[in-house]
Amino acid sequence: MPMINPLHTQRGTTLVEVLIAALIIGIGLLGIASLQIKALQASTNAEHRAAATDIAAALADRIRANLTQINSYVSTPLASCSAPVKECASSPDEATTAAQCTGAEMATYDLNTIRCADGSGAKNKLPGGEVTITCDAPCDGTTAMHIQVRWEVRNDVFGETNSQGNASDSITLSMIPGVDPE
Repeated sequence: MPMINPLHTQRGTTLVEVLIAALIIGIGLLGIASLQIKALQASTNAEHRAAATDIAAALADRIRANLTQINSYVSTPLASCSAPVKECASSPDEATTAAQCTGAEMATYDLNTIRCADGSGAKNKLPGGEVTITCDAPCDGTTAMHIQVRWEVRNDVFGETNSQGNASDSITLSMIPGVDPE
């Protein structure tokens, strides 16, 4: 019996299969890049949230240390950072310098430091960082005081910040200054 020889045997892959494989790999790489961008955004947001929490906690401690001047801390967002009237508690002998400041001067110094200090203030740690303190009436140390730290967040994958303030995030720390936080 004669054997039939096929005229053409298929070997290797066709160009269509290679193109489909390249397309699938390309889509997968785009997905990985998108996940990486989202992870970086989440990491930056977590960093800003941690910094805002540290700022609010530091201010709460300063308010508790200066209970007689609680009303001096109640404020609106600071438009610009200017030097306080007096530098309080910043010399090597902090007790001597702090004793020379009145409670109101200490409150002014505290607010300026929390908002504007080089490297540690809200203006430097957070993009568009603002600190606002409000107090329920009567603001006497036995009512709730609210420290809000707000900052601008990125509103798209390319990292543009909304200058109108629409894209912002904030944390609010509520406390009763005259009560030990335990």
